[in-house]
Amino acid sequence: MPALRFRFLPLAALWLCGVTVLAAPVSRRGKPAGGTSKPPTTAPTPAPVAPPVPAPPQTPEGEGDQIHPPPQIDWTAIAELPPPSGSGKAPGLAGTFAGAQGDVLMIAGGTNYPSGELWSGGTRAWHPDVYVLQRSYSPDQKTVYEWLPANASLPRSLAYGASAPLPDGVLCIGGAEKDNVMDTCFAMKWNAAEKTVEFEDYPKLPGPLACAGAARIGTTIYVLGGTGRMPGGKATNSFFALDLTKKGDAAAFVWQTLTPWDGPARIFPIAASSLENGVESLYLCGGRDPGGDPDFLTDLHRFDPVKKEWSILGDIVDPRGHPSSVMAAPAFHVAPHHLVIVSGTDEELVKMLENNERKIDAVGPDEDAARKKFNQLLLENYPGYTRTVMAYDAQAGEWSSIGHFPGPACLTTPAVNWDGAIIIPGGETGPGKRSATIWQATIRKKAAVVE
Repeated sequence: MPALRFRFLPLAALWLCGVTVLAAPVSRRGKPAGGTSKPPTTAPTPAPVAPPVPAPPQTPEGEGDQIHPPPQIDWTAIAELPPPSGSGKAPGLAGTFAGAQGDVLMIAGGTNYPSGELWSGGTRAWHPDVYVLQRSYSPDQKTVYEWLPANASLPRSLAYGASAPLPDGVLCIGGAEKDNVMDTCFAMKWNAAEKTVEFEDYPKLPGPLACAGAARIGTTIYVLGGTGRMPGGKATNSFFALDLTKKGDAAAFVWQTLTPWDGPARIFPIAASSLENGVESLYLCGGRDPGGDPDFLTDLHRFDPVKKEWSILGDIVDPRGHPSSVMAAPAFHVAPHHLVIVSGTDEELVKMLENNERKIDAVGPDEDAARKKFNQLLLENYPGYTRTVMAYDAQAGEWSSIGHFPGPACLTTPAVNWDGAIIIPGGETGPGKRSATIWQATIRKKAAVVE
């Protein structure tokens, strides 16, 4: 079945004019359908003969209208995150840093609930552990994955920072400890000769920041949104950029504060790059502005790094054509110009949980106990986040539903480009729930040229 496609249409102009647009069905011969036309009662007057129209010039070979169908994705579970102790079953992690370098994938930090489930009183734990997954090939050219000792840990137990690829590793940006949001940034690199993970300090952010989005375009890393305090901090419209070509120049190699988008501040936004009209642009969408109106965000913005200008492109659109909120979801670029977002969140279920958690003076002991019991049952039986995978065609301005994630959808986790394969290294599958599965997305549909 072809993918559903949705386009932002200028319906507001028609509505303001009070015009109702009706289209008559057209038969295959170009006449209005719905009946047989009667023959004329008089002989028709011959129409004047028009001069011959010259044939249009031939399109040079290899050119034509570019048709870029939405990507098709094959998902494969390539590994399971090992438990820190080396025995038992790994509980999985959310809010990790992750990136690839050569034939290794590095995952670090994150949170989970090792002391028990959230709904049964378990508390969230923060971790400094680093994991290294090595890729190699068997004699028959099959890919083999093996966990290697990292021989290192993060300097702190960190989670909910942002990750961005470097030529020689991954940049780990901000994040938070249990009670403290950080402004630190550091590169995480694999030393293949020594078989160990190493760290290198990078310039600090202008202020503490967690729950932000990040993306790299060319030699510049961008950071967007986030909060300066956890828990309960306000969302920000932070927009910072770091030019990697300035490395080595202490005065110039610093984060620059840029003019933010025209829209709400947000935590857990979706940030990724994509291509439009030959220009690689930065896309920002979704996220959340707790306490704001609206709270769950559906807007889509684009930043042109050449002109240094923002534009708003409308809303994220779900398969039914309705504005859709997403937050903390993995996102990645698929050539030539698709932005793919994996999952999102269930706004209504989250609101229900939060409303029951709020303290209301008029609530008595019995109702308070009933609310807690309801939330416990909802958390225990939480169905998981939406598994819908959406693609935005940056060239055409269209959203498409391109399939479903094969397992429980994972949020608060980065998408890592590992030599063209996209890796989603576990993540949060529901409040207090984690996945230890390392997923790989392989893109298999390419652009076609139609003459």
